[in-house]
Amino acid sequence: MKAKLEQTGISDIDLSPGKSGQFDITVDGQLAYSRSRTGRFPTDEEIDALTGR
Repeated sequence: MKAKLEQTGISDIDLSPGKSGQFDITVDGQLAYSRSRTGRFPTDEEIDALTGR
């Protein structure tokens, strides 16, 4: 997951695993994806959409 995100060229990406299986992706300081909201990990297509690719 991290390698896929790093390929986007965005320098400020933060992966934050947390308690109870929480998984958030923050791009440029903004929450871009939250596993707690969707109940699953993002697909490659969703990652591309989050990063504008």
